[in-house]
Amino acid sequence: MENKAHAVAAGLFLLLLGLALAATVAWFQGDRTERVHYTIVSRSGVAGLNLKAPVKLRGVEVGFVEAIGFDPQEPRQILVDIAVDATAPVSTTTYAQLGLQGVTGLSFISLEEGEPKAPLRRAEAGARIALHPTLLDRLAESGPLLLAGFAETAERLNRLLSDDNRAQLGRTLNQLEQAAGDTSRLMSALQPGARELPGLLKDADATAQRATAALQQIEQLAADGRALTRDLQARASTLDKLSAAAAQVQATSRNLELALVGETGPRSRPLFNDLSAASRSLERAAGELGEQPQSLLFGRGPRPPGPGEPGFAERLKTATP
Repeated sequence: MENKAHAVAAGLFLLLLGLALAATVAWFQGDRTERVHYTIVSRSGVAGLNLKAPVKLRGVEVGFVEAIGFDPQEPRQILVDIAVDATAPVSTTTYAQLGLQGVTGLSFISLEEGEPKAPLRRAEAGARIALHPTLLDRLAESGPLLLAGFAETAERLNRLLSDDNRAQLGRTLNQLEQAAGDTSRLMSALQPGARELPGLLKDADATAQRATAALQQIEQLAADGRALTRDLQARASTLDKLSAAAAQVQATSRNLELALVGETGPRSRPLFNDLSAASRSLERAAGELGEQPQSLLFGRGPRPPGPGEPGFAERLKTATP
């Protein structure tokens, strides 16, 4: 009896220990995190994606994949149900991409923010998130176009590198080499002139300065000439007045002579003859001053040659048109 009691006690102990271990395992395996469910919509394939695959938000694991299947309403679309931590900042602009887990070939869901600087507006539970193609997907889609472009480029290169074109390219390179040699010789010939150029520039500066000084002197001479012209004009007007006064004196003397002696010959009255001669001399002097006003400053010029004098014949030829 005593052995049977020990056996029953040992059996109960083992049973209770097993139940405790099972409860402990269930406790540790149980997930009590609050989850929010979203649906990933893909129009392309989801290669390497399995159930329970991790879901990462900007590199931080926030959930897992719950289900993968085709859309009943649009069979060309694939719906991927995910469960994400309720505290994860999933916004209305968040989009999904497939990422690779190392070299295993398995994929995971990577959630990225479409507008990082925009204010955060959380997505509602059950919202659909678009799956964008990755760079590899885009390269795979555009691969045929890239290959066609490479083939066309290779064909054009083959046409470009034909025998005729290579011969023409060789001739062009020879001409360029000759042109380079000619340019080198020309530069060698121009070097002496280039060394003399600073001196020429200095001489040009000195010449420009002298020209400036000469222009200033010419302007001063022009100003003096204008002043002299105004002076001569004033003197000419004075001479005109003097000539008019001489004419008036001559007329007055003639009237006086007529009033005193009447119509008498010029030889009977020497005084009046002298007055008349003086008046004519004064008038002639006024006329000469009117013709040559510069004689007041520079003196009277030589008289023109008369008959029989040297230069008279040349003067007649110059005067005769």
